[in-house]
Amino acid sequence: KAKVLLLLTDSTNIENEGYSLPEIKVHQGLENLIKKINGRIIIAAFASHITRLAHVVKTAEALGKKIALDGRSMKTNIDVAIEAGFFTPQKGTIINIEDVNDYPPNKVVILMTGAQGEEFAALNRAANKSHAKFSLHKGDTIILSASVVPGNERAVERMKDGLARQGVRII
Repeated sequence: KAKVLLLLTDSTNIENEGYSLPEIKVHQGLENLIKKINGRIIIAAFASHITRLAHVVKTAEALGKKIALDGRSMKTNIDVAIEAGFFTPQKGTIINIEDVNDYPPNKVVILMTGAQGEEFAALNRAANKSHAKFSLHKGDTIILSASVVPGNERAVERMKDGLARQGVRII
């Protein structure tokens, strides 16, 4: 009745003085990487970061690349964003994770859950070679597009160690 609106929000590293990078700069950085990396690209990000994920899909699509989604929350959130009309990928842009090896490595971008080293997330399963439908290849590039949440440092470092042992490049 009082027409008061309130937004309560929290942010990783909010206690650090200064400013964070604007999201447009993150988009530009990802776009530049997707354009210049020759080989398969795996991007791990928060599945809830729809604007970032949609930008990756649009960028990859414009470059003639296919997008595979891996991780339940990644698939669910992208499906909801598409259904809500937030963005509309062209037919055939999004492929199943099982089909990534049917395309040249430089024509595939994979969006995965697990940037925080979560035990059962897609990227961690790939890092410890327990993923049933996907395996890393020497020469793949992994982009961790998320700041490490305080408390997750060890899990992330363990995951990065497993990734590095497989000969992938980590950004």
